[in-house]
Amino acid sequence: MRKKIVISMAVVSLLLIGIMATSVLASDLTLKNNLKASNMALATAELAPTKLSVPVNVSPNSITVKDFPTSVIPENVKDVQEIDLDNLRDTVPKTYEDTDARLSSLRTRFLLYTNDGKNIMWGTVGNGHFVGIDNQGKRCWGIYGKGVFAGFYDGEFFWGRYRSGNWKAEGLFGLNHSVGKYVLFPTVDITPAITASNP
Repeated sequence: MRKKIVISMAVVSLLLIGIMATSVLASDLTLKNNLKASNMALATAELAPTKLSVPVNVSPNSITVKDFPTSVIPENVKDVQEIDLDNLRDTVPKTYEDTDARLSSLRTRFLLYTNDGKNIMWGTVGNGHFVGIDNQGKRCWGIYGKGVFAGFYDGEFFWGRYRSGNWKAEGLFGLNHSVGKYVLFPTVDITPAITASNP
């Protein structure tokens, strides 16, 4: 039995490492494409040299959901004890596509998993909304803010609370109760600082 548990934990660890490595490689590829496009645009416009401002020392845990000021959780929710689940359900967009359209252009990738490692979800958050897909191929979308998140998992409503990389929810992954952790991976934003050349 212990052997099975150890093997299961090793497989989950390798899966998480693979997802993170793929994420880093995709970021690097996007970064290279953005740099190429920026350089071509600058050359075409015959502008002065550009100084690129790229965030440095950014680790997956250096950004939190609190870094996004927009919350779509109803204003009257000041304490999780006051949550009206019907009102919360009505606040969530009805489809994955509608929610994806409401995400800001600066999206942050996330990885969310249960403590037992059986359920893993990845996707993007921003502007008080999130979309994701899990290791079973089921889609999830919803809203977050004020330490509360809610949405639809495979068409079924769920809600929960989050804080400091931990979460607990009712209805997520089709489970009555689930708990786990999440990690956020900030997107590198390259902003050219363009200066006009002096004659």
